[in-house]
Amino acid sequence: MSPNEEPLVMPANDATQAPIYHTLVQEHGDVLATARRAAEETKQTAEDVLDFSTPTRAGAPDPA
Repeated sequence: MSPNEEPLVMPANDATQAPIYHTLVQEHGDVLATARRAAEETKQTAEDVLDFSTPTRAGAPDPA
């Protein structure tokens, strides 16, 4: 590829450029959408459980 050539990139969410995507979704379900939902749920769970806003020392008594 020459320095002036732009790489051929297909956006991940542009299914109109990838007709095989529709066939794969029909055969296997929308795996990408399922993975995105699972990642978002995992991220939200981690944010709910892990609170680093007030650092504490290991072994220090709970201030509550």
